[in-house]
Amino acid sequence: MALEVHDIVLSSSLWLRLRDHLLPTNAGPERWNNNEQLAFILAAPNVSASRIRLIGHELLLARRTDLAHQSPSAIGPQGQFVADALTRCRQEGWSLIEVHSHPFDSGPRTTFSGIDWSNDRLKMPRLASILPEPFYHATIVVGQNSLDAHYYQRTSGAILPVRQVTIVGGCGDSPVLHHLPSSTSAPNDVHSPEVRHSRQLPLLGASIQEAFSKARVAVVGLGGLGSFVALELAYLGVGHLILIDPDRVEVSNLNRLIGAGPGDVGRYKVDVFRDLIDRVAPNLGVATVAAPLLDNVALDQAKSADLLLGCVDGHGARLSLNHLSIRYVIPLIDAGSGARPGTDDLAAKLGGQVQVVAPGFGCLECRGFIHPQRAAFDLAPPAVQEYERAHGYGTEEAAPSVIFLNGAVASMQVALAVRVLSMGSEDAPGTPKLVIYDAQAQRAFPAAVSYSPECATCGIDGVTGVGDLAPLKAAPTEGAVFAPASLSLVTGASRS
Repeated sequence: MALEVHDIVLSSSLWLRLRDHLLPTNAGPERWNNNEQLAFILAAPNVSASRIRLIGHELLLARRTDLAHQSPSAIGPQGQFVADALTRCRQEGWSLIEVHSHPFDSGPRTTFSGIDWSNDRLKMPRLASILPEPFYHATIVVGQNSLDAHYYQRTSGAILPVRQVTIVGGCGDSPVLHHLPSSTSAPNDVHSPEVRHSRQLPLLGASIQEAFSKARVAVVGLGGLGSFVALELAYLGVGHLILIDPDRVEVSNLNRLIGAGPGDVGRYKVDVFRDLIDRVAPNLGVATVAAPLLDNVALDQAKSADLLLGCVDGHGARLSLNHLSIRYVIPLIDAGSGARPGTDDLAAKLGGQVQVVAPGFGCLECRGFIHPQRAAFDLAPPAVQEYERAHGYGTEEAAPSVIFLNGAVASMQVALAVRVLSMGSEDAPGTPKLVIYDAQAQRAFPAAVSYSPECATCGIDGVTGVGDLAPLKAAPTEGAVFAPASLSLVTGASRS
């Protein structure tokens, strides 16, 4: 059975520019309030084993000179505007999403008109015949209060509904994740919350509990932080967990690996926690990958998630997660904890941080949370790492780690995940983008973050929304490839 396009994913900045063009509040000389408007989105596919997502990368706005005709009930582009877009699709590999407005429709179920359907039935098969796979073609119609979307499926020759448009990112206290359902997609089945969650329902509400049950969350790293995070998500009722970690349990892990015991030494961490979660929440779907994040199977699972939770302690793994989040427009909540023993000259320090990565909020690179040289070492091929160790690099002792610090920071990370997944609720609060935890002062406080348009990763000329057209790749296992980590992602590493 062929995979279907599940949703269309847009950064908040692209969506706001698109909506402002389609439904302008103040008509300028090139836009009439009562007329339909048109735009194209160049999109990249995100094809995983479970679903297909189309990720918006670049917005092409149709101005009056780009239109052959325009009225309050119809619109058509000039041939050159279409040809230019299709040329880029053919030469650069983009898929195409056509978007137009129905400014006259203020109802809750905007949908395609008969003319829209006639046009799509005519042009969609033609474009599929002249543009090679993996070209996808979708259309969206946007009304004042709702939208509809569908796409052409090559294998069946049918035009099928897209379930929703997913908006990711924003600015300030705006939501990180927001879903706009398509009018003609099948309605989601609403299930009564399980009795086991009855004590959290008064606080969270049935709609948020329902959102948990439908969410796919990837936990990358199952060490001191990730072990807490995976189990807390299972207890909360998240519907599907993806657990990624290449390591086996070691005796030195047992002081902080919640749920693991001496009998688990030598087992893969993902297997240990799959068994624990099966006991805690037997109806929860769990996918496990005992491999680094940049392994093909691990990447396929991770990019299928609605939300990424980074519980890694290496700069290379953190860099890989940062790129995965930005390239595939999947929100990332990264967490880290640390402890520095006291000396005669310096007081002891214990604490950590939890932060959100999404379009418009900045990323771990432009915030300075990734050390380029350490990331390059982490991501280098084994031969290069061996050479560097022989010359004194990468030989630092493991940092101290204690269970109570990991538990506090992990719970902060899960609480932030709850807020992100709750964004469909009208009562959901804004989400802080960076929270610092000072364990000695026993306090947590938000810190300001800013988006840098010049960032090579998440900035204007960065890699937001490139998806499968520029996928992450592991390094060759042999050879002395040692490219700058900010430009070339190579072999991955997860937390120990």
